[in-house]
Amino acid sequence: MDCDNNNRPGVEHGHVADLVCEFLEVAVHLLLCVREIYPPELFERRRYLNLPVQWARHPELRDYIHSAVTNLKIWIQQGVVEKVAVIFVDNSNQTTALEKFIFDFSLKQLIRSSLQPNEMEFALRGFLLKLSVCEPLLRPLPPDCSWELIAYVTNLSRDTIKKEQFWIPSEHKGWQQPFTITPIKSMQSELLDMQLYVEHPGG
Repeated sequence: MDCDNNNRPGVEHGHVADLVCEFLEVAVHLLLCVREIYPPELFERRRYLNLPVQWARHPELRDYIHSAVTNLKIWIQQGVVEKVAVIFVDNSNQTTALEKFIFDFSLKQLIRSSLQPNEMEFALRGFLLKLSVCEPLLRPLPPDCSWELIAYVTNLSRDTIKKEQFWIPSEHKGWQQPFTITPIKSMQSELLDMQLYVEHPGG
């Protein structure tokens, strides 16, 4: 096995978009398990980036998450996706968000960099590790809550979004009350900057 990375080709821009989509898909599954939105028996253990992660067993849920993230790929490549949020909502009041996990990222428009694939994978692996142990930092969620997946995009018309069909334009509002931010992890690299943090109500 050749362990010398000096002559290996760097990460290509398209590969970063693929990797970000894979990461987001795994992160959504992991969050649904960590925050106990569904019973634990509805998840199974798998490995991603040589890390044990939780994966939903239900085919329709898996297909929904995969389709949602896959349909974002072209916009991620174009650099128009600013954030992706997993939002947990109180079912007794659908307008009340309880918690928002925000993936705030910037995919830089370089064709290729000297960054090696294993370096990028190692960085994203760190985010999943943090997610898997973040529960002590958070408040318990009520037993009856649901979740939403929201993408924050720029420079896209509502007509363009409608043509995509999977994603629905939304006038999603911010917090109507003071909120706090709990940082989880951040990274900076030649091709990708990312911050992961949690927003929840309360000053």
